[in-house]
Formats: sequence, C-alpha cells, structure tokens
Amino acid sequence: MSKQSFRVGLAVLGVVAVVMVYLLLTERADRGASGPATGDTGTAGEQPSEHQGALAALLELEARLGDRPIWVDVAGDRFNLIPASIGFDLDERSVLRSALETNSPERVIEVASSWDDVDGTPGDLPLAGSIDPDALSRVLDRYDSALDGPFEGGIVMEGITPIPVYPRPGLVIDRSTAGGLILSALLERPTPEVVALNALQQFPVLSMQAVDTAFQEAFQLVGAPITLTRSDPDATLYLDEWQLARALLTRAEQDPSPHLVVTFDPTVFDEYLQPLRVGFEVPPVDARIVIDADDNITILPGFPGARIDTDLVVAAAMDAARRATRTNVLPLDTGVQPTIRSQDLLQVKEKMSEFTTRHPCCQPRVGNIQRFAADMDGRMLLPGEVMSLNDTVGERTRERGYVPAPTIIRGEITDTVGGGVSQFATTFYNAVFWAGLEIIEHQPHSYYFSRYPEGIEATINWKEPDLVFRNDTDAPVVIKTSSTGTSITVKLFGDNSDREVSAWVSDRSDWTEFPTEYVPNPEMMPWDEEVEVQAGANGWSVSVTRTLDFTDGSTTTQAWTVRYRAWPRQVEVHPCLLPEDHDEYTGEECPVNPDAPLEPPPEPGDEDPGGTTVPADDGDEAEG
Repeated sequence: MSKQSFRVGLAVLGVVAVVMVYLLLTERADRGASGPATGDTGTAGEQPSEHQGALAALLELEARLGDRPIWVDVAGDRFNLIPASIGFDLDERSVLRSALETNSPERVIEVASSWDDVDGTPGDLPLAGSIDPDALSRVLDRYDSALDGPFEGGIVMEGITPIPVYPRPGLVIDRSTAGGLILSALLERPTPEVVALNALQQFPVLSMQAVDTAFQEAFQLVGAPITLTRSDPDATLYLDEWQLARALLTRAEQDPSPHLVVTFDPTVFDEYLQPLRVGFEVPPVDARIVIDADDNITILPGFPGARIDTDLVVAAAMDAARRATRTNVLPLDTGVQPTIRSQDLLQVKEKMSEFTTRHPCCQPRVGNIQRFAADMDGRMLLPGEVMSLNDTVGERTRERGYVPAPTIIRGEITDTVGGGVSQFATTFYNAVFWAGLEIIEHQPHSYYFSRYPEGIEATINWKEPDLVFRNDTDAPVVIKTSSTGTSITVKLFGDNSDREVSAWVSDRSDWTEFPTEYVPNPEMMPWDEEVEVQAGANGWSVSVTRTLDFTDGSTTTQAWTVRYRAWPRQVEVHPCLLPEDHDEYTGEECPVNPDAPLEPPPEPGDEDPGGTTVPADDGDEAEG
C-alpha cells in the first residue's frame, strides 16, 4: 500500500479573527505554478503591501478577461469564444515587474481596474500572457467542422442506385496564425469585439478516378439480394437491395495510396441481426471481484458464450456479393471467452487507498452523493484504461432519482438537479491522488470548503468540469464505495506496490481582498444603515506538489497552483445610501433620522487577510 505523508503549512494571519473562511471564489485553478518571482516584486510572501495590491488587481483583470466572451470570425462565419476555455493565462508577475519600471503601484492598480476604459493609456500596462495550444486546437476543430471544408468525395444512394460525388476543395482555419491573433486580441486594450482568423483553401487528396472505382464496387455490392444461411443452428439472413443500399458505407483512406473503401455499415447490419441473436446467442460472463465490508477480496469466475460477430457477418456479405450465387455461410462465433478472466483478477492484491469526507445529515444533496457513489461501486479499470466520472455515471436527472441541490454557477449558488455530487468527486479524487494513479483532468472548487483538504480536492458538473484518471499500474483497479447518513467513503483495490506517494501543500499566498456589494432595498429605513446578508471572505492561492517514488529508483514530481477567489460581502441598504459608483445610484437624499446622526456605509478595510463565515452549502460548479 502507498505510504501517505501529507505536510500542510499554514501562514499565521494577524487579523481580527471572526470565523475561518468557509467559501472562497477562484478565477481558475489546476494550472501550472508560475514559479518564484524575481526583481522588485519579491516573492508572494515578501511583497510590499502596495505591490500585493497591484498583483491582486492584475489577478482580477485576468479573471475578467478570461470570462468575457469574444467573437471569432472565419470567412464570414462567427463563433463565440470564452478565453478561459483555451487556457488564457495572464503572466501577472512579469506584467507587474515591467509596469513598476515606469509606473507606481497605484498607477498599475488604476489601469488594471479601468482596463475597459478606452480613454486609458495602453502603454502604462503592456500585458503578457499565453494560451493552451491543445485547448485551442480542440476549439478550432469545432470551428473547422462548421466551415464549408474540403470534401474527399464518396458515394450516395438515391433509392437503390449508387451515385458518385466527386472531391472538391474547401476552407480550413490557418492554424499557424490563429493562436497569435487570438492572444494578441486578448492582450489588446480595449479587446476587439471581433477577431478575424485567416482561412486557407485546402484541396482533397482523392482523385476523381478513385471515386469512379468506388462507384463500380458499390454498384456490385447492392446490385442484387444476398443470403447468408446456417444449418446448425438453423438460421438465415436474407438482405434485399433496399437493405443493402441502406447499409452501404464509404470512407476515405490514405494507405497505401488515397482511395475510397466501400463496405457495409456494421451498425446497420447489427439491426438486421437482432432477430437472430435472440434464438442462439449466449453472451459470455466476465469474471468479477466481490469485496466485503472487511475488505476481503473474492474472485467469481466467468463463463464462455456464443455470439454472432457483426464484423464477420459484414465480411461474409461482402464475399457473397462477389459470387455469382450471392450466397454465403452465416458465421457464428462459438466458445467466446469473457473479456475479463479469473486469472486477470489475481493481480488485485490489496487496498491501495481509502478516503472519507463528511457532511451534515439529511440534506437533498446527500441523496445525490449516495446515488452517484452507488453508480460507481464495483466498477473496474483494466491496466491502461481511462475513466471519466461524467462519462461513467452520465447525466444526473430526475428520472434517475437525482434531486435539486446547490450548484455554483458563475459565483452564484443555484439549485440544479444532481447538485452536491462534487463531494463524491473530492472523495474519489483523494483516493486516486493517494493511490498514486495518473490524474488526467480535474478542477478544484472555486470556493474553499473546510471539510475538504486544501488544494487537494475536485469539483464536477454535467458536462464540465469533469474528473478523469488513468490506471497506469499493471493490475486492474476495483472501486468500492460506501456511505452513511453523514459520510462518503471511496476505496481503491489493486496493486500499486511499485510506488510510494507523498504530497505537500504550500502556505497561502497571493491574497485578494473581498469587495463589498450593495443591494438596494427600498423597504429599509435609511437610519438602519446596512444589513449584512452575506459575509465576505478573502481569496488566496496554494501550490500543491505530489511526488511518486518508484521501486526502480525513479521519481516523478507534479506541481500545480490552486487559486481560491474572494467571496464578495453583500449588504442591503436603502437606495439613498448607495455609493456613487453603484449601477442603481440616483443621488436620492435620505430622510433625516431624528434619533441618530446618519453615517455612510463603511468601506472595506485594509486589514490583514481574513473573513467571516459565508454560506455553508457547497455545490458542484458549472463551467465558466
């Protein structure tokens, strides 16, 4: 079993302590650590207070730029792009170092806070940043699919008659310039409303002769009925011209030279085979593992079966179409071995990791957590397999028994069906983390929850964010879940004896002070001044490092930064007490309070980072 050593350093905060920060908003997490700062800005914990304020302003600017959609134009087609979806990352420390060479920290704060003001001077704050090339490529793939791109040609059916469709050129996005154009626009002030990407004309690789050859083959395949028979057991598959035409499929291939493959669609053939399967097909039974409450492992054997292999049937039909009789034997695959055999499971030797999180009893979210856990219980990953929680469990719906519970959407807590299952995601993530398995995709909460390990936690929602990991051991991994009215537990069984896991979470740094938001309430009396409806809490960052020490002497170290954003303080005030910069400020004068002098609402102080308790219900987080 993995050696789990966990050392967490907490900074000593000299603040007027109220209650430990419960819920803090993050602008983006799970990105690589930016590394130590150099020059006048110092390290995160050593910066002068005015430099910290400038850095916080740049962090907030990055959040605004990342969340604000821009339009991307390609040859007249427009697409909506959220910069955060392509990994937009502002290099705050580099920008701050450059800006402080010619500007004061106060000037940096002023320009960063008024970045959208077109009357500002862009030269005061030259931005630098980056985007994720892989994330950008995935987005551009979607854009390309919407363009009138090149067509390689093919065969279409008009009734039972094949018709050749010849290749034609089309437009694709110029990938060599797209990233630079988008990043330049994001760093420009003001950000352009539309970013025009270059389009290139791309020519198909197939020739007209290749389509003509495919047409002749298609004509032969659908020219007359095909019959596949078997006497033991007695079975016949008869396919007329209309059925063959519906199943005809063409695809372009490059090897050994560009050509069109003409065949039958296995998916359509599978429909044709369904009536025959019921009579004599017996599916194999996989071996499986049963784990009892005391973590004892029992292997239940599997059994062979018989089936009609759709691919074999397609091959038999293709062969029959080239015969004068247009007949062939219907293939039956007997003695089909199960995918998982008893010997495959002998490598599941021990419990690799176990993790438990706790929650209050009897809330709607608890039922969602337990249902999600039940869907994951007993699942197994073979060596090398990848698991996505969203793909595995699927959409959480009322029909499946999920109920509305809190979900965090753009910083607001809203009830959605299936809310709350992020608690299972965090529990599962920690089991994977401490088992030393490969983590492919995860996203920490935007808010800090004291019930979870700081920095080592995850959120999930349908369809994003997701939690994805790979079984990179040589043994299967079996998932065992259990729950009580106040807790959820995940255990992983397998064999990770070739590795030991240790982890470290840094002190908190890059503090961001929470703002105050005023909510007008005409029902209040002006001399009530203000009523706090939501306490604020400051934001911070931590760095997480996980080290895997392998028995062969090698070591793998992974590090990333998790950022928790400040949660705004909300107060209700009479409209006459709204600050002048408030959207609903009218300049209305307040009636005089005969009993006490009227004072304006207090402004946020400059005290050391801290905060009071904010809403206690955590939830899943929607993308964006």
